Amino acid sequence: MTHPRLYIVPEHRADLLRSFEEMMPSLSQYFELRDATDGEALAAARGIAALLADVVHSSDTDCEYYPCVLEADDPASDAFFAAVGIARDARFSVSGWDNPKLEVVRAGDGEDRRPTFALLTRLNEYELERIHEYVEEPDLSALRGAAAGLAAIGPVVGIQLCTDDGASKVVLTLAERTQGVYVGVMTVRIET
Repeated sequence: MTHPRLYIVPEHRADLLRSFEEMMPSLSQYFELRDATDGEALAAARGIAALLADVVHSSDTDCEYYPCVLEADDPASDAFFAAVGIARDARFSVSGWDNPKLEVVRAGDGEDRRPTFALLTRLNEYELERIHEYVEEPDLSALRGAAAGLAAIGPVVGIQLCTDDGASKVVLTLAERTQGVYVGVMTVRIET
């Protein structure tokens, strides 16, 4: 079975490898990593990343938001989990905290959905209620703009993968541009 294809700009991939040398080999166990090339899908992803150019994803180590393109079955589907090779109920310890190994959440209101803003930041409900304690106004504005930009492209989904290093989570926030092609941003959470 073929893994989902994750396209990353080559210089960003090199930057990620330098910054997160143990995470990147693990990521390639679940996704087929490819070099992103110019085209409409990458242009849409770059547009979202540009809105977040001065924002870092805050965790124990801050990370910028990188444009990416995913070619895959619907990430919320059983076919996606099978292609990644992770059972829906698989769990994994990240710095001693129990997590789903792979979590996929659709953006929106209602059960099992979260706002796009929450998928970008990975903040919990109680943190979102006190957002100004966690995110300063310029970043808040940029994150809201990126959330609106993703929603304008298509249905949004958030993917969080616990990588095998035991400290990293890869976070993808993507909009479905066309069937099977998702564009948006990726970042890394480090929890030590």
